[in-house]
Formats: sequence, structure tokens, C-alpha cells
Amino acid sequence: METAKLVYTNDDCAGCNKCIRTCPTLISNQASEGKVKVNNDNCVACGACLDACGHGARGFYDDTERFFADLKAGKKISIIVAPAFLANYPREYKQVLGYLKSLGVNHVYSVSFGADITTWGYLKYITEHNFTGGISQPCPAVVDYIEKYIPELIPKLIPIQSPMMCMAIYMKKYLKLSDDIAFISPCIAKKKEITDKNTYGYVSYNVTFKKLMEYIGNSYKNCKEYSDELEYGLGSLYPMPGGLKENVEHFLGRRQVVRQMEGEQEVYRYLEEYAKRVAKNAELPFMVDALNCAQGCIYGTATEPERNTDDVFMTLSKMRFMDKEDIQNKGLFKKVNKSPWSVRLPYEERLANLMEAFRELDIKDFMREYDKTKAIKIHKPSAAQLNEIFQEMYKTDAANQSINCGACGYSSCEEMANAIFNGVNVKENCIHYVKDLAEIEKKSLEELHQQQQAQHIRRVERVEAIRDEFLTLSNAVTELNEANEASAGETSDLANRVQDISSFCYSLEESLTTILNFIDIYKNTSENIVGIANQTNLLSLNASIEAARAGEQGRGFAVVAEEIRNLSATIKNLIAQDNQQAEETIPKIDQSVDAIKQLIESINHMGGRIATIASNTEEIAAQTTSVQVMADNLRKEVEQI
Repeated sequence: METAKLVYTNDDCAGCNKCIRTCPTLISNQASEGKVKVNNDNCVACGACLDACGHGARGFYDDTERFFADLKAGKKISIIVAPAFLANYPREYKQVLGYLKSLGVNHVYSVSFGADITTWGYLKYITEHNFTGGISQPCPAVVDYIEKYIPELIPKLIPIQSPMMCMAIYMKKYLKLSDDIAFISPCIAKKKEITDKNTYGYVSYNVTFKKLMEYIGNSYKNCKEYSDELEYGLGSLYPMPGGLKENVEHFLGRRQVVRQMEGEQEVYRYLEEYAKRVAKNAELPFMVDALNCAQGCIYGTATEPERNTDDVFMTLSKMRFMDKEDIQNKGLFKKVNKSPWSVRLPYEERLANLMEAFRELDIKDFMREYDKTKAIKIHKPSAAQLNEIFQEMYKTDAANQSINCGACGYSSCEEMANAIFNGVNVKENCIHYVKDLAEIEKKSLEELHQQQQAQHIRRVERVEAIRDEFLTLSNAVTELNEANEASAGETSDLANRVQDISSFCYSLEESLTTILNFIDIYKNTSENIVGIANQTNLLSLNASIEAARAGEQGRGFAVVAEEIRNLSATIKNLIAQDNQQAEETIPKIDQSVDAIKQLIESINHMGGRIATIASNTEEIAAQTTSVQVMADNLRKEVEQI
């Protein structure tokens, strides 16, 4: 598990901003789209958001599952147990330790012994280096906060490892233990400490109380009890509020001022003020004992809330009054003639006895450095930039810029604006911005409603105009239909007339053919008459000549005379034939004349009909143009609706 996922937001987030309100940092929560997510790069794992969230939307990861998986796989692991575990589970803890031993845990040590080493390290370093005003560092959340947000206080962090790390170092370097080490922990933030480059990977697992007990359930209840393997002194008081203070006073007396500070709501504000005090070279306390949790580690961020009762506090408090005189004959302290923990000795002797008890330890093994590269720059907007953000939030005057309702989770409107400037929040999370926006939207909707009403009136007018256009269009179409029907009738009559004219033409053709034949006959007859006349003239001339010659012997004259008679008869017949032919031709001619008259009348009538059709066509064209104009107007009206 990466520390980047140490604290997380699940899908149950309601965007209520309680996590923002309780968070000691400005930029650890990323609010957008109705959710507030954790930025683990900026988070110090103080756990305040887990306590504040009433929706169960915040959770944390630890190494419990990996710890049990590695145990099952046969990995050699020893554990160190926080003294708060005994306080939280006074009736169960020995059986739980027995259960863990049954699963393969090698050794079990209490962190209280490591706390005794830490006390020794603190006092040795302070007295040898005249280091006053230092800040204790058992709390990883406090250390992380200083490294990230108040790096100027890093020189004030006492350069001694925490009780957990002192215990681990002692196990590795002095007990020569090669096992991996798991810490049974009340603290989420311990994961940050064990993965820090300055703790050298001595501890491999952060197994929290809450996750441990959830994982094992009731499996431990029939197990044989087991106790931790090293004796310890006042180190057991470290998880209590003021525990370090009591240790310091035990060895240095009450003349030294130890500033005690606990709780997310107080400790980080205090550290900010303390940095200012250091910067001004103001008088400082002998030491600052700063713990993230309000009741110390016994009510740590990874403990079970239902167990956070007075029973826990009372169990741990009883250790304060335990007689430690017999410790000198056990464990590390068997070489010490006098106990460092005896309340019957003056504090100067107690301190000397403590230094004697740990004389074989090298303080360099237990010192640590701090990371100056983790510092996070929180950008502060200029006055112009701040005003620009306020303007975007509709906070246009001083009153609106200092409403400070806290609904956004921040203590002031300016702090909210700073969060927006640093990109961890959005103006939409300001309730007053939303209200102002709603008012603007309301006015906009009212204006839009008025516009829509006006548009509705215009639409009604347009619809009425369109209705009138439709009526006109309907009438035009009706007229057009009637005109088309009339044109169709006229066209049909015209077709019939043309048929009549065609028939008349056929009749006229026959009559003209008859006349033509007559003319041909008449021509031939005329030619015959001319020929006969010529012959008659010739005969008449010959007869005259013969009669003149013959005189009385004009017998031949008689012949001529006969011929003349015959010729006359022929002429008579021809004339009779011509007369008969004329009688037959005249009716034909009359018929032709009549036919021609009828043709003329038909043509005239057809001309009238054609004129009517032309008129109707013009009317249709006019109506079509009118329909087209109406259609264009109708289209434009519809487009505007």
C-alpha cells in the first residue's frame, strides 16, 4: 500500500464540508462536483476528517492484511505493541498476543521500553547540547505537518527517534533481531513514519488496533495468554496526555516548563504561533510536548471509537502509581544498583540512574534527521487576485467579503478565496455564491419569461396571420382548381372542334377533287369543240370551194353537207354532255363553299376557345405566383415562431 492512498474518500461522500472544517491544512481536501476528496500528498493523516464525517465517507488503509498474509506465508515477523493496546483491551490483549504468537509471531515487545530510550535520548541530547525550546516528535502527524507547512520549525524538532523507532532500532542493533517488525498501532499516521526515508525501513507493517480487531474477530478468545517480553519504566505513560511532561519532570524536576498541547483543533494553530515566537527570538519553554490526538495516543486515530471511554484512561493511569523499584533486577536494568523510576530518590539521582541504565547505548543510533524537501508552498493571492476571485463569487463589497458563515468548511470568506486560488476548491461550494447565482438566475428567468410572453403574443399574431394566409391560399387553390377544370373543358371542346375541322377538310378535299375533274373534262371538251369547229370551218370552206367548182354538179357538196350535219350533231351531244356535267358540278361547288364557310366558322370558334384557354392559362399563372408568394411568406413566418 502506497502512502499516497493512506486516507481516502469513498462514494458515500455528501459534500457536507465537515472534513474541510476540521482539517488543519488548507490544501489537503480537494472539493469539486459535490464531493470532497483527499489529496494525500498534502494530508498529514491527522484523522480529524474520519471523526467528523457522519456519512462514513472517509476511510484509511494500513498493513493488516499484508501482515497476516506474510505470516501465513511463513515470513519471520516480530511485533512491538503500543501501550495504548493494553489500555484499550485490558481484558483481551494477552489473548490477542497469544493468538498472534500461535500464527507465527516470533517476539513481542512493548513500545514502552522504546519510550524509555526516547526519554533517555531527549534528556541526554538536551543536556549535552543545551537544546531548549525543542518540540517532541513521537507524533508522526505533527512531524509531517512541520516538515510540509512550517519547515522553519524543523531545527526545533528534537533529533531523536520516536518510541516506536527507538524500540525497533534496539531490536535490530542491540538484540540482533533479523525479523521484519510490525507495529500494533493506535495511529494511522505511523504509516508515514515507517515509510519515511529517515527511519531506514526498520519497521515494515503498521497494524492498527481497529483493523486488527476487525480482521481477527473472535478468533483469539480460546488462545493462551501471552505477555510482552521486556520490562519498562515510565515509558508506558507516553501515550497519555502529558506523559512526556511527567517523564521530564520525573528526571529534571518541576522547574522546567514543558508546554503540553494536544488535539487537531489546537496543536497546529499553536505550532503556527510558536513559529512566530521562534522567529522573534522570544522566550521559549523548555520543551513542547505536541500530540495530534486530543486525548493522546490512547484515543489514537486508528482506535475503536466505542472503546474510547474512561476505562481506557483509568487503566493506563494506574501505571503512574506502580512501584518500579523491582525493575532494577530485571532486563536491562538488572545492572543498575538504583532504579531510575524510584519516586523516593531526588530527581538528580533518577537522571543519573537513567543515564547509567542506558550507558551501553550509542545515542547516534537513535538520532534522526528531518526532510526539508517536503515543504509545500501555499500560494497567497495578491490583493488584486483576491478581489478578482471575490468578484467572480459576486462578493462585490466588504460586507459580502466577510460573511464568514463557515458553510464552505473554511473559517472565513478570504480563506475560501485562498483555497480557490490554490485550486483545491471552487466558487460553486460557497452557499452565498449559489444563492446570489440563484437570484441572478431567477431574474434572468423572469426576464426570459417576459420575453417568452412577448414572443407568445407575437406567435399568436403570426399564427393568426398564417391562418389568414392559409385561407387566402385555400381560396387561391380553389380558384386555381376551378380554372384548371374550365381549361380542361375548353381543351376538350377544342379537341372536338379540331376533329370537326378535320372532317370538313376531308369533305372539302372531295369537293375540290370533283371540281378538279370537272375542270379537266371541261378542258378536254373545249379542246374537242375547238377541233370540231376547226374541222367545221375547214369543211365549210371545202364545201364552198367544191360548190363553186361544181356548180350544178356539186354532188360532193351533199356529202359535205352530211358531214356538217354529223358535226353539228356531235357538237350538240358535246354541249349536252357539258350541261349535264355542269349540273353535277355546281352542287359540288356549293357544298365546297358551304364547307369552307363551316371551316371558317370553326376556325373562328376555335380562335375564341384558344383565347379562353390563353386567358385561363394567364389566370393560372397569376394564381401560381400568388401561391408561391404566400408559401414564401408562410415559410418566413414559421421560421420566426
